[in-house]
Amino acid sequence: MEDKDKKRLQSIREKRAQLKAQEKTVVAKINEKERKQRTRRLIQNGALAEKYLNCENFEPIEFENRVKEIAKILQAIDGEDETARNDGKLQRNDGIPN
Repeated sequence: MEDKDKKRLQSIREKRAQLKAQEKTVVAKINEKERKQRTRRLIQNGALAEKYLNCENFEPIEFENRVKEIAKILQAIDGEDETARNDGKLQRNDGIPN
């Protein structure tokens, strides 16, 4: 290989390394932003859950048990709605036939 070609190849390799470093930086910024958004959302949702579920002073295990209880109730209600809908007892109010 000629010196000119070797220099060109070296230049291309350096540019590639620079681009990889830039890519790594951008990916890290994106990941950090997404983590911060998720953390903010979790804090907001947790605060709302504490407020509306009357769990402000609960320990994490107590809070988890309260959420499980509510989830069971909601699942039972959803199951009853589905059963009633299948039996034709409930009429949909959205214009779509059962």
